[in-house]
Amino acid sequence: MWNGLEKLIELQRLDLAIAKAEAESRGIPQEIQALEVRLAGARSGLEAAKARAEQIQKERRAKERDLDEAGLSIKKKQARLFEIKTNEEYSAVLREIEALKEKSSKLEEEILLLFDRGDETARAVTAAETEFKTAAAVCQRERAEKEAQLAKLQRELTDLREARKGQASRLDSSLHQQYTRLVKTRGMALVAVKDGSCTGCGIALTPQAYSQVRRNDRMYTCTSCNRIIYYAG
Repeated sequence: MWNGLEKLIELQRLDLAIAKAEAESRGIPQEIQALEVRLAGARSGLEAAKARAEQIQKERRAKERDLDEAGLSIKKKQARLFEIKTNEEYSAVLREIEALKEKSSKLEEEILLLFDRGDETARAVTAAETEFKTAAAVCQRERAEKEAQLAKLQRELTDLREARKGQASRLDSSLHQQYTRLVKTRGMALVAVKDGSCTGCGIALTPQAYSQVRRNDRMYTCTSCNRIIYYAG
C-alpha cells in the first residue's frame, strides 16, 4: 500500500465523522423548536378551551340576569293589576305578563342548555389541562435529552477536529491540496473500486486499470470523476 493511502483514508473518515456530527448538531435545535411548537399547540388548545368555558358562563349569567329581571317585571305588573280600573288596560297588562312568562320559559330552557354546555366545556378544559401537562413533561424531558446530546456532539466535534488537524499535518502539502480540492468539487475525494467500477461515479475501469488499482502501490485517479481510487479488498 502506497504511503499516503492510509493517511487519506483516515483523513476522510474523520471528515465524514465531522460532517455527520455537524449535521446532527444542526438538526437538534430544530428538533427542540418542534417540541416547543407542540407545547405551544397544547397551550393554545388549553387557552381556547378555557375561553369557550368562560364564554358559556358569561352567556348563562347574562340570561340568568335577564330571567331575574323578567321575574321582577312579572311581579310588578301583577301588582299593578289591582290598581287598574279599565278592562282595556287590564287586558294589555295581562298580555305583557303572558309575554314575560313566555320569555322566562324560553330563558329557563336556554339556561339549562347552557348548563349542559358548561359541563361539556368543563370536561374539555380538564382534558386540555391533562394534554398540556403531558406535553410540558414530554417537552421538558426530551429537551433535556436533546441538549445533553448536543453537548456530547460538541465535545465529539472538538476531539474530531483536533484529530483531523493532526491527521492533515501528516500528509504531503501537494496531496493535501489535491484532497481538499476534490472534497470541494466532488464531496468525497477518495472512493473504493468495487466489481471493476468506481463507486464514486459508477464508471467501469478497464481490466488493466482495475488490476493496477488492486495493487494499491501508488495513487490512482478515476478517469471520469478524477477522484482518488483504491482497492478496499
